[in-house]
Amino acid sequence: MKMSRGFLFLGFVLIMALYSDANPLASLSSPEDCCFSFFKGKIPPQNILEVKMTGPHCTQQGFIVTTPKFSSLCVHEVTTN
Repeated sequence: MKMSRGFLFLGFVLIMALYSDANPLASLSSPEDCCFSFFKGKIPPQNILEVKMTGPHCTQQGFIVTTPKFSSLCVHEVTTN
Protein backbone atom coordinates (compact mmCIF):
# COMPACT_ATOMS: atom_id res chain seq x y z
CA MET A 1 0.00 0.00 0.00
CA LYS A 2 2.79 2.45 0.87
CA MET A 3 4.55 1.59 -2.38
CA SER A 4 1.48 2.43 -4.50
CA ARG A 5 1.04 5.75 -2.66
CA GLY A 6 4.67 6.57 -3.43
CA PHE A 7 4.23 5.78 -7.11
CA LEU A 8 0.98 7.74 -7.19
CA PHE A 9 2.68 10.77 -5.64
CA LEU A 10 5.69 10.48 -7.98
CA GLY A 11 3.38 10.18 -11.00
CA PHE A 12 1.40 13.23 -9.89
CA VAL A 13 4.59 15.30 -9.51
CA LEU A 14 5.82 14.15 -12.91
CA ILE A 15 2.53 15.06 -14.59
CA MET A 16 2.51 18.48 -12.93
CA ALA A 17 6.09 19.12 -14.06
CA LEU A 18 5.36 18.11 -17.65
CA TYR A 19 2.14 20.07 -18.04
CA SER A 20 3.05 23.16 -16.07
CA ASP A 21 2.88 26.44 -18.00
CA ALA A 22 5.13 28.13 -15.46
CA ASN A 23 8.37 29.55 -16.78
CA PRO A 24 10.98 29.89 -14.01
CA LEU A 25 12.94 32.49 -16.00
CA ALA A 26 9.93 34.72 -16.70
CA SER A 27 10.47 36.78 -13.57
CA LEU A 28 14.03 37.67 -14.55
CA SER A 29 14.29 40.97 -16.38
CA SER A 30 16.24 40.92 -19.58
CA PRO A 31 17.65 44.33 -20.49
CA GLU A 32 17.67 43.32 -24.16
CA ASP A 33 13.86 43.13 -24.14
CA CYS A 34 13.32 46.48 -22.40
CA CYS A 35 13.70 50.11 -23.42
CA PHE A 36 15.16 52.77 -21.15
CA SER A 37 15.29 55.64 -23.65
CA PHE A 38 13.23 56.17 -26.79
CA PHE A 39 14.03 57.41 -30.29
CA LYS A 40 11.94 60.53 -30.99
CA GLY A 41 12.47 60.78 -34.75
CA LYS A 42 10.59 59.13 -37.60
CA ILE A 43 11.76 55.92 -39.24
CA PRO A 44 10.82 55.47 -42.91
CA PRO A 45 8.67 52.32 -43.25
CA GLN A 46 10.89 50.91 -46.01
CA ASN A 47 13.81 50.89 -43.53
CA ILE A 48 12.03 48.79 -40.90
CA LEU A 49 13.21 45.19 -40.96
CA GLU A 50 11.59 43.93 -37.75
CA VAL A 51 9.37 45.20 -34.95
CA LYS A 52 8.83 43.48 -31.61
CA MET A 53 7.12 44.56 -28.43
CA THR A 54 9.05 45.05 -25.22
CA GLY A 55 8.62 42.36 -22.60
CA PRO A 56 5.71 42.48 -20.15
CA HIS A 57 8.17 42.76 -17.26
CA CYS A 58 9.56 46.09 -18.53
CA THR A 59 8.74 49.28 -16.64
CA GLN A 60 8.14 51.22 -19.89
CA GLN A 61 6.25 49.58 -22.73
CA GLY A 62 7.23 50.23 -26.34
CA PHE A 63 8.57 48.61 -29.48
CA ILE A 64 12.07 47.56 -30.52
CA VAL A 65 12.62 48.33 -34.21
CA THR A 66 15.44 46.85 -36.29
CA THR A 67 16.72 48.78 -39.32
CA PRO A 68 19.66 48.20 -41.68
CA LYS A 69 21.66 50.84 -39.74
CA PHE A 70 20.57 50.05 -36.17
CA SER A 71 20.06 46.65 -34.58
CA SER A 72 17.62 48.04 -32.02
CA LEU A 73 15.82 51.35 -31.75
CA CYS A 74 13.25 51.83 -29.02
CA VAL A 75 10.10 53.71 -29.96
CA HIS A 76 6.81 54.40 -28.17
CA GLU A 77 4.64 53.66 -31.20
CA VAL A 78 5.00 52.39 -34.74
CA THR A 79 3.08 54.17 -37.49
CA THR A 80 3.15 53.37 -41.19
CA ASN A 81 2.10 56.78 -42.55
